[in-house]
Amino acid sequence: MSKALLIMAHGSRSDTANDEFRALVETVAQNSHDYVAVLPCFLELAFPSLLEALQQLEHQPVDTVQLYPLFFNKGKHVGRDIPAQMDQARQRYPHLSLQTLTYFGNAEGLAPLVLQHIRSQERGD
Repeated sequence: MSKALLIMAHGSRSDTANDEFRALVETVAQNSHDYVAVLPCFLELAFPSLLEALQQLEHQPVDTVQLYPLFFNKGKHVGRDIPAQMDQARQRYPHLSLQTLTYFGNAEGLAPLVLQHIRSQERGD
């Protein structure tokens, strides 16, 4: 089974913010050997959308696509909008197994990482 990973951010009207996210995804891609492809996508305000990212995978040897929502909270977007987009994607790409991973804010170890980041700034690292 070959799989791809789509990492989704909200999207911004700021090209700088969107480019920063794309650079993060590229770093993840360079450090991951579990996926045929690792691509960014955006919920809104930026491109590619989820469907556009899936379209980029059409000629890849992929049968499973995992979507990782890089969101902090299970608000409206994580609870409703992303599942709705995934339902639409399943209708358009019925040959793919589309899976939504747990959103970033639910990650175990996130609080200690936040504290470590704060402390590193206090020390001037």
